[in-house]
Amino acid sequence: MKLSPTFLSRIPALFLSCCLLLAFGCSDSQDAVEPTLDMDSKANNKSANMMKEYWVEINPLNHSGVTGQAKLVVEGNVLTVEVWAEGLEAGMPHPQHIHGFVENKGNATCPPPSADVNGDGLIDLGEGVPFYGPVLVSLTPFPTAEDGTIHYKQTFMLGMGDMIAYQALKPLQNRVIVLHGMTVEGTYWPTLPIACGQIMPGNSMGMGNR
Repeated sequence: MKLSPTFLSRIPALFLSCCLLLAFGCSDSQDAVEPTLDMDSKANNKSANMMKEYWVEINPLNHSGVTGQAKLVVEGNVLTVEVWAEGLEAGMPHPQHIHGFVENKGNATCPPPSADVNGDGLIDLGEGVPFYGPVLVSLTPFPTAEDGTIHYKQTFMLGMGDMIAYQALKPLQNRVIVLHGMTVEGTYWPTLPIACGQIMPGNSMGMGNR
């Protein structure tokens, strides 16, 4: 078969056209995939940073009469804690912490009256630990109840410095908040548990309207 000179002269142009089609076809395919990958990445980041809310109903321990509520908000590695409480000893500092078990992620609970194993009528710090576990987050600076009430709000960067990481702190619904500090027979016990509440997922209506 003999090819005409005209056809032969068109071969370079046809070859170039095919190359251009292949190049643009590959480019279009890549452009179509990249936005999908970008959207998946954004979705994953959004999921990781999704805001989660928790609330706490704070009840008295050791006949303290202390009651209150707390709200916790987690967004990424940022934890914000807000505490309202009343019935505290006025003019005294009141340590407060998030307690829980890290090793087995066990459920921390507020100690029952039976926790008073030495029978002195008080549940001291050591007697409460088997129920609520060690301190996971110290809610510092510890507030002073100038008029017997506190309204505390603080933000913590989880995983920064000595602060516990969120992966170790969660699930928050397995943790409790404990307030401390009361005078017993003329002596102020800053570590004595005076109120406790289980952290629960969701939010509570009317919080802060105290």
